[in-house]
Amino acid sequence: MTTSPDILRQRRRLAEEQLTGSSRWRDDLNDDQAQRLLDWALAFVNEAVWQTAVLPPTDAEEALDEAVTAVADLMRQVNDLTASLPQLDDKTTVRRWRTFLKTVQTLTGQPVLTPETEQLVYLRGAWDNEATFAQLYQRIAWEKEEEE
Repeated sequence: MTTSPDILRQRRRLAEEQLTGSSRWRDDLNDDQAQRLLDWALAFVNEAVWQTAVLPPTDAEEALDEAVTAVADLMRQVNDLTASLPQLDDKTTVRRWRTFLKTVQTLTGQPVLTPETEQLVYLRGAWDNEATFAQLYQRIAWEKEEEE
């Protein structure tokens, strides 16, 4: 079973509207950071839409909804951590960092190696907003960044 291009375009449009419809994921990011995160999210969701082409409609909707929800959750985590990570205590930082990495792994299906976790915990106070965002973004966009 292959889904028509019109249905795939409609799925992509609806998924994109879900992601862009809320400002919750970008409140603490500057314009460049928000655009980079949105570009990553839209590319990820576009790939998820294409993967639904061979699924029955009900399964496709469920799979896409799960993907969009997970991407939106990860975007909110990047936003929240970009703003708060430098001020958090060590224990909270480790907990939030592990939650973030688990979300990345669940979303991408790829294991996330974290040899830099200790560095992140102890150096975060020296990072500004841009450096914190860069650390987080690197974890979600590493595959695309390596290919470029």
